[in-house]
Amino acid sequence: MRTLPCVLSIAAAGLLSACATPDHLPDAQYTLSERQTLNLPQLPVDSRLTLTYEGADDSRCPDNARCMWAGQLAYRFTLRTNNVAQGFWLVQGKPGFTSPGLRGARVELDPSFVPPPRGMAEEKPASYPVVFNMYGT
Repeated sequence: MRTLPCVLSIAAAGLLSACATPDHLPDAQYTLSERQTLNLPQLPVDSRLTLTYEGADDSRCPDNARCMWAGQLAYRFTLRTNNVAQGFWLVQGKPGFTSPGLRGARVELDPSFVPPPRGMAEEKPASYPVVFNMYGT
């Protein structure tokens, strides 16, 4: 008779832990187009966490020019927690971005991601998709 309450207590604890929301964001890879928004899981449940890829700023040297500086391709993002917005940039080969709103997660460009070529001075790529990784631990 004493075994049944113990078994029920262990089963209830297991069910509660299975339903609990993790306290960090999961590791994941995302591919976004310009102006695309990603809804992220957030604690507490009634708050809202989104990450928007705003677009890219391309200062790389065009193919038909000679430049003193090679330039860089920087990707603009906005992290929103409820009504609070925080902007940040991701650049290949530079450190990623962390924020308390991401609960310790780090966002950085995927190292294997190959951006579109710059092209000629008069012609920029039609779009700048981006691939980034989020590391929750």
